[in-house]
Amino acid sequence: MGRIGYFYTKIKKAWASGTLWDKSSRFLAIAVRRPFEVVIGYVRLPKTDRNLNIKDGFADHRQETCHHKSDPEDLRRIIAAYKAAKEIQGRAAPPFQIRGLWEEWISVNYKNLIAALVAEDTKRLGELLENLYREQFTIGTGGYDNYIRYHTLLGSAYIKYVWSGYRNKFLALDGALEQVRFPYIGNPTGITVHDNVISIETLRHAYHAVEMSELLKDVREAVIVEIGGGLGGQAYQTEQMGGRQLAKYLIFDIPEVAVVSSYFLLSAFPGKRLRLFGEGPVCVASQEGYDIAVFPHFAIGDLRDSSVDLCYNSCSFSEMDGLASREYLAVIERICRKYFLHENHDTVFKFKNADGSMSENVIGSKLIPDPSRFKRIFKKPRVYGLPEDRSFPFFEYLYERIQK
Repeated sequence: MGRIGYFYTKIKKAWASGTLWDKSSRFLAIAVRRPFEVVIGYVRLPKTDRNLNIKDGFADHRQETCHHKSDPEDLRRIIAAYKAAKEIQGRAAPPFQIRGLWEEWISVNYKNLIAALVAEDTKRLGELLENLYREQFTIGTGGYDNYIRYHTLLGSAYIKYVWSGYRNKFLALDGALEQVRFPYIGNPTGITVHDNVISIETLRHAYHAVEMSELLKDVREAVIVEIGGGLGGQAYQTEQMGGRQLAKYLIFDIPEVAVVSSYFLLSAFPGKRLRLFGEGPVCVASQEGYDIAVFPHFAIGDLRDSSVDLCYNSCSFSEMDGLASREYLAVIERICRKYFLHENHDTVFKFKNADGSMSENVIGSKLIPDPSRFKRIFKKPRVYGLPEDRSFPFFEYLYERIQK
């Protein structure tokens, strides 16, 4: 789909959902404000940052010797897990039905990926995933957005300005840039550092990986659950920096997105035991034989009480239907035995669904776990944010379970 066709489809969907005015006014405000911020921010960068190696990072890596080639067996596992998830998804309880923003997101951006999965076309699926971060289905989850921006008038200035700011925030947490690695899986975009292509999102993931590692420093064989794992970047950085205390990392996401994170993590960790949906139980008892797992969103209810040390969500609770985010919160209250960490915005969205019903999100400030069971450690402005995020008030929250 060309960019004109893409925007036309987006406009039709926004009109049907009753969000066209809200989205178009926000789009115009960003379009006016962002160039000024980028130009001023770029001019203020030190010379070394203005000279960052961006060309190599945005080159096509698929012909390079370091580029990962898809494993047909991994692709077959991914297709089987996707089909198993879709078979059950239609019967999922109403809170876990895909509505609101993500229903529109999937229908517009994931057509090619879904077609390859449904047809069990491993060749086409491999081609799409080997171009990960430059395919439309990665929009909004990291990669494609920066790939498109790079090819605009101020694209290089935008990438260097934002990347440098993200790097500085990571370093301020006493992180070391040489610790940050990223594999040549898919077709990554970013700044070349120590023979790695480090994206803007990778720096954000590394920051939160250090944050989680510090929180769980005194926990042996810690279990982390990420709700809305995106492309798997947070899981990768947390596994890299988590040390020996990390026993399991579980991702729960809608089936189409879970396909992508499954591919990335299977490729990135050939020596670890990965479980996909349908390959065994969801619960996290140590004898169940996996280190990393990727499951569909609705399977989170199968987790046992007090079986997770840290539950994490970034920027998706406030983008989903309120019924779903409240259900997730109820599950977190039951399964979480230590920390609940999340960052979400405080902007109210209302959508008209295809069946005529209305969908409304729950803003981050109202996603509060039971005060008799959890205490809030902090609420603070979100550390990271893109120039286009300025219109959304974002906060990061940490809650700790009260030990009785």
